Amino acid sequence: MIEIGPFLFIGTVVIFGFLLGKVTQWVRLTSIVGYIIAGIIIGPLTHLIVLPPDAGNLIVNFTLAIVAFIIGLSFSKAFIRRTGKMVVKITIVESLITFVAVTLGVYILTWNLPIALILGALGPATAPAGTMAAIHDCKARGNLSRITIGVVGLDDAIAVIIFVIGLATVRLLIGGGLSLLLILEIIFMEIGVAIFLGILMGTVLAYTTKILKHKEDIFIIAIGAILLCAGIAEMIGASSILACMLLGVAFINISPRSGRTINRSIEGIIAPIFVVFFVVAGLELRPELLIPAGVLGVVYIISRIIGKYSGANLGSRFAKVEPKVQKYLGFALLSQAGVAIGLALLVSHELAGLEGGVYLGALAITIITATTVVFEIIGPISLRFAVTKAMEVPKKVK
Repeated sequence: MIEIGPFLFIGTVVIFGFLLGKVTQWVRLTSIVGYIIAGIIIGPLTHLIVLPPDAGNLIVNFTLAIVAFIIGLSFSKAFIRRTGKMVVKITIVESLITFVAVTLGVYILTWNLPIALILGALGPATAPAGTMAAIHDCKARGNLSRITIGVVGLDDAIAVIIFVIGLATVRLLIGGGLSLLLILEIIFMEIGVAIFLGILMGTVLAYTTKILKHKEDIFIIAIGAILLCAGIAEMIGASSILACMLLGVAFINISPRSGRTINRSIEGIIAPIFVVFFVVAGLELRPELLIPAGVLGVVYIISRIIGKYSGANLGSRFAKVEPKVQKYLGFALLSQAGVAIGLALLVSHELAGLEGGVYLGALAITIITATTVVFEIIGPISLRFAVTKAMEVPKKVK
């Protein structure tokens, strides 16, 4: 295995990822699959490259912060008035049904309630980067695409709440006690502080950009604000994804003109960022974990797909959105990666001191890491299928 410098590493993954992305596009798959396969080839399968120290975390966190900010920019006043309530209804119903579907599926297989609750609580989390990249890759535009972006933006916030409650219940079941204070503290820090931080920094950024005249200056100060917001959130234990999303929401609604300018500027640089991000994801995935995950991993995958599709369909019907959204939204929500893995690591940390806690934590990490390989490949493919069937992809892209 070769340890290389950061510039050589980024240059290698961009070129190799780009080439394999074109190959997968040629065989009518999304280019994201090619990026991930590129990472798996030069990492886990051939051991040609090892990530420079902390490079993986830096790339992943930076990309997620940018993606969360872009999602936030989509929540303009017009979007909120038109589809805001619908998005909230769909997300709540979809997340809860996914939790129930995975919990039941795992429990029927194992008859172990703690394992079922943990994997059920991890099921609702969706990968915003994979979803946004697939939409960007297809150049999809339309109601399904807009609602998908909105649902993905709220999905992880609701997933964190479900996870905290599920984890607290597992602590009670295995003898750790149910601490209401601990539940409230985690929810407050992960969600409440993140919302406050994002709105505060978004407000400051909006009024700052009103003073600036050149779009280059606005772009520089916005990127700095995104990094600062993500860094502060990470330092204080808040959700950096949620904080950066609220940064974008506050910014676009206080300074719409500057928000649109920033959105266009980021669109111009996001493609190579996505290439590096998904190649790094491929480097860090471990295909060999698919074997020990075994039947439980297969049940988790099937149950989550059923939950996402049926939940999105039922939520869309409840929100009374158009038929094409009801029919295809579930296919657009299958990606799962960073947030779920982070929550799985939290399981290991929180349950380490309890009887059987180490085993539960290790099992959660193994299952989620292994199934991420599957979801990060089928997620973008299924999203492309959904937006294509909904007639939201330009003919030249098809």
